[in-house]
Amino acid sequence: MRLVAKQIGKAWEWVVEASDRERDGLPAGDRNEDSRRGTQLEGIADNAQNKKGGASSAKIAVLCAMADPAEKWWERVRRNPKRSGEISQAAFLLKAEMMGFKLAVPWGDSERWDFVVWGRDEKRVVRVQVKGTGRLYLGGYEVQPVHSTRRGRKKRYTKKEIDVIAAHVQPVDTWYLIPIEAVGRARSLRLYPEASSVQQDHGGADRRSRRMKQPGEWEQWLGAWEVLGEAR
Repeated sequence: MRLVAKQIGKAWEWVVEASDRERDGLPAGDRNEDSRRGTQLEGIADNAQNKKGGASSAKIAVLCAMADPAEKWWERVRRNPKRSGEISQAAFLLKAEMMGFKLAVPWGDSERWDFVVWGRDEKRVVRVQVKGTGRLYLGGYEVQPVHSTRRGRKKRYTKKEIDVIAAHVQPVDTWYLIPIEAVGRARSLRLYPEASSVQQDHGGADRRSRRMKQPGEWEQWLGAWEVLGEAR
C-alpha cells in the first residue's frame, strides 16, 4: 500500500493505492481502518488544491519515513575517497568483532595498517589494511594495493608494513582477505564477487555475463577470514 500524488484533470490529488492481494488479505477491522485513513488522506488532498484547482501544499500531522535499502551510498561517497575508506573500516570492525576476532587501532594515521587483529591465538597478531571499492569496470571491482608517498606517487605495500589486504566490495558488502605475500608485485586487483551469481535469461546467458570476465586469481581469497587466524 502506498500514498501517491496523481493528476486528475487539472488538479493533483493524493490517492491511496493498494493491490487486490493487500485488500483481500486484511482482516475486516484493518480494512475499516484502511478506509478511515483513506478518507483522511482525501481530505488532505482537498485542502492541497488552491482556488484555481491547481496544486498547492498541505501539512501532514504525522510523517513516517525509512531509509531506502536500495540506496547506492557508495556512489554518493565515491568522490570522497577518505569517507569511502572510513565506511569500509567501520564495516570491517563490525564484521570482525561479530565473528569473534579482537581488534586494535593505531594511534594517529602514520602506520600503513588500519587494524591489528588477533583471534584464539593471542600471541599472533595480523596487521590489516582495509581497502574499499565500489567501482565496477568490465565486470570486476578494482582495488589497488598501494599507498601514496609524500611526493604523490603510488607505492606497493610490503610485508614489512602490513600482513593482509582486506578488500571490501561495497555494493555487495563482500570481503576478500588477501595475504600481502599473495599480492606480490600486483598494482591492481580485479575482483568478481558477482560472477557466479549472474542470473540467466530465457535466451541463454544474461546480457551482463557476456561482458564479464571469468573470476581471476583473487577469488580464492573471497571470504577467507581464516587468514586472520581462528576466531574465539
